[in-house]
Amino acid sequence: MNKLTDGFYTSALSTGRLHLGCGRNVMPGWTNVDYEPQPDAFRWDLVEDLPLPNACVQYIFSEHFIEHISYSEGQKLLRECKRILKPGGGLRLSTPDLAFLINQYTQGRINEWHDMGWAPSTPCAMINEGLRLWGHQYVYDQQDLHRSLALAGFSRIETVQWRKSNNATFNDLEIRPYHHEIIVEAWV
Repeated sequence: MNKLTDGFYTSALSTGRLHLGCGRNVMPGWTNVDYEPQPDAFRWDLVEDLPLPNACVQYIFSEHFIEHISYSEGQKLLRECKRILKPGGGLRLSTPDLAFLINQYTQGRINEWHDMGWAPSTPCAMINEGLRLWGHQYVYDQQDLHRSLALAGFSRIETVQWRKSNNATFNDLEIRPYHHEIIVEAWV
């Protein structure tokens, strides 16, 4: 361990909760991690192995992050999440849905995201921007995300509703407005 990882390690073990790719959303009671962290968050490049021992945290949450790394980096991150979760622990992910984006394209609808300040000029522009803007590297559909989680070793994988969970820890976590994202929970 070193000075960079000591605080991250100590915080993760004491909270038992990791918030990966937190951006500006630093959540109290969680160990918040981002490549460009805000105050009260830890800096870590999430394409690197997590500096944590096996089976050390109970919960992991990530909203709109996994689409910013390549597919192979995403697979590696999911394996790392599985490795550090305690038995019975869970991961909750929210990410844009490629199938919904394509459906909007085929229907000629381009207004879904106006409340977010995104106003593509045409359906074609919407697809290209949706896949390339904001640093997106790999946009999943539900089937592909479930498959990726299964390949990483998660046993129970389910698509869930925005801000709702059967586990109280995962209720009301998403802060982005709902735009038909894929939201999944996967358990060890």
